[in-house]
This record gives sequence, structure tokens and C-alpha cells, in this order.
Amino acid sequence: LSAFYYDYRDKQISTYFADPIYTALARLQNVPESSAAGIDADVTWRATDDLTLTGSATYLDTKVIDYHGIGPNGLPHVYDGVPFPYAAKWQLSGTAIYSRPITSALGLQAALNGRWQSRTAADLGDSPSFVIDSYGVVNASVGIHANDDRWALQLWGRNITDTYYWTSVASNANVVVRFPGQAPTYGLSLTLNY
Repeated sequence: LSAFYYDYRDKQISTYFADPIYTALARLQNVPESSAAGIDADVTWRATDDLTLTGSATYLDTKVIDYHGIGPNGLPHVYDGVPFPYAAKWQLSGTAIYSRPITSALGLQAALNGRWQSRTAADLGDSPSFVIDSYGVVNASVGIHANDDRWALQLWGRNITDTYYWTSVASNANVVVRFPGQAPTYGLSLTLNY
């Protein structure tokens, strides 16, 4: 368990500047004063000889302090107490790993993990167009391996619940573009160690 606090001076953040043609365009700007505080927690529990459970949680509180800038509408705007872009207040993750020998030469390992984050925004402020909703993703794998770790064969899946989510949002003049996360993906991996 750890706690942290950062007191920033001139932190670079993506902001807006007024433009006579496009109303407002994005740019990096040094924000005079801002801060970030939070708590990180991690736990690992060996539930049985074959089952290991891990979990982590992060609470993050970020804010810009009394910054006078330009809003997405091209007009002056005071940003005070506004969180940093892409700074989700909560992030949670957990993994369950089941591993045991099948024979004297072979072992089995299966894993299930997930990650969730709370709502955030891709810009400085609360413009609805730039909000990234909270989302969670679940991944899984199962495989066999040599007990001497010379090779491993694994079947895996990412985003197995087919969650549709955005990882980023950007604006190009009159168009807002949202970038989705990876669709369900499956694969087979062979690893050789020599």
C-alpha cells in the first residue's frame, strides 16, 4: 500500500487556443500549477498450492489549479479543480492463475484476468464530446508447458466479453474522432527457451 502526492509547476497538458477559422485547436501548454494525489494498493494471495490470486487498485485525484485558458468553444475559460486528461479516478485489476503439474514432465496453467477503469476525459475540462466512459476488459489463457520451462503452448483470448470501449478521443476542426479498444482477439502461442 502506498500513497503519493505530486505538486506540479508548468506541467504540459493538452489545451486549446482560439483560432479564427476553426474556433479552437488543440496544443500543448504549460499549466502554471496542478497537483495529483492518490493511493496504490496491491495484494497477492497464494490461496492453495495451485491457485494464486492477485489484485490491485489505484485511486487518483488530479486537478489543475486556477488556470486561465481557452475552452473548446474558443472563448476564455477558467479551469480550476478540473482533472488531467486521461486521469481516471479509479483503476482496478485482478488475476487468478491456476498452475499444476499434469505429469512429471508436463504442467498446466490457466489464467483469468480483468481490468476496469472509471470514467475519464480526453481533454482538459468537461466537454461531453471528449468523455471516455468507464469500461472493463477480461482476458483468459490456458496452456501446457514443460516443467523445466523449455517450452510452452498457450491458447489465449483478449477482451473475451466483447466489450466496446474507447481508449482515446481527438478533434480535427469540426470532427470528433473516437478510437475504440481492441475487439475480441484470440491466438495460440508457442514459446521456446534455449
